[in-house]
Amino acid sequence: MKRNRLDVAIVGAGMVGMAQAALLAVRHPQLRVAVLEASTGRPSVPEDHYDPRVVALTRASQELLTEVGAWDDIIAARACPYTDMRVWDAEGTGSVSFSCRDVHQPNLGHIVENCVVSAALRARIDALPNVEMIEGFRLDSWWRDCGHWYLQSRPKDEHLVEGLDDRGEVLETRLLIGADGARSRVRDLLRIRCKDTDYHQTALVCVARCAEGHRHAARQRFLRTGPLAFLPLSGLGDENHCAVVWSADQDLARELLMLDDAAFALNLEKAFESRLGPIESVSERFSFPLRSRHAESYYGPGAVLVGDAAHTIHPLAGQGVNLGLQDVRVLGEEIQRALKRGLEPSDSSVLARYQRRRRGDNEATLKAMSTFKSLFGAGELHWRWLRNTGLSMVDASPLLKKRIILRAMAV
Repeated sequence: MKRNRLDVAIVGAGMVGMAQAALLAVRHPQLRVAVLEASTGRPSVPEDHYDPRVVALTRASQELLTEVGAWDDIIAARACPYTDMRVWDAEGTGSVSFSCRDVHQPNLGHIVENCVVSAALRARIDALPNVEMIEGFRLDSWWRDCGHWYLQSRPKDEHLVEGLDDRGEVLETRLLIGADGARSRVRDLLRIRCKDTDYHQTALVCVARCAEGHRHAARQRFLRTGPLAFLPLSGLGDENHCAVVWSADQDLARELLMLDDAAFALNLEKAFESRLGPIESVSERFSFPLRSRHAESYYGPGAVLVGDAAHTIHPLAGQGVNLGLQDVRVLGEEIQRALKRGLEPSDSSVLARYQRRRRGDNEATLKAMSTFKSLFGAGELHWRWLRNTGLSMVDASPLLKKRIILRAMAV
């Protein structure tokens, strides 16, 4: 492949960016696709421990990953199907349980470590002849000429300014896709503004080993200070490990991060009401601030945003990556439609159609997550009564539960 002239350049080698590259390469062998990534190094799967950063992949995401040829590698590595989802309120008796049996399916989805998905997608990119990974490419500047983008990387030594070779590599592309995350360089260069909401919470993630097995059920307890989720993991010899995602108010999160492992495990066990017995050990903890962002536009001249570059969401429902993968699917469909009609994949009508199909669904999901966060964080008696009554009503309605499950599996 001639490196300096491309049909599609994708900035960002996360799960969404690599999935977009693989999908376009599989569907359109004639396209020259490249993924541009500032860092170097291949994603790898640890053999003796779990990665605490996980995704809850839906059936729709599984279908996409199957099409690009990554799903078999994901299953061969390790992925934990979950058959049940149990949710309850810390301040009341309201609870609801969802089961795959309610919709006659083998599972509700899979809990998969981020590194497993990334490694499988990287393997597919390496195997496809019309897509390549360009590592160490830190997008610095760009210009547009005759309908094409010219992308220049930042020099490896930023003090060198003499000579073209010292100024960084230049790539030409017909379509630029920004899949470079919440702090997207592509979005900034397009001067697209975002609606930004600070949740004033921090997500703590780790892996906990519990005395009792998880029985392939995902569990979430809503505390006033934020939701706490235990997500089942399997593949390393037992079913006692869970990925923990604790979204806590900032002051509480700081206190929890300062505790040693034993003290943190005791606090975690108490917050989870010992639903899986004593917590025997916890892994290293990671944390990140929680914000909601939604780009005012998903595209600019010859460029388009997908995944977290376009929208970021509270992790309480685990839908962030799934929304991004649905962006990938829809953008892939619109590019396919454009090529069949003889249009440029960067044509504004193509990108506008992608935005129309995705922005409304993403906006609705972002608003729903913000509403849930506010509702379950409210301590007033009438709000507690409302959410506990609501959970109990949903749990008592098989039809409503079925609709919720089918909707969630389709994301």
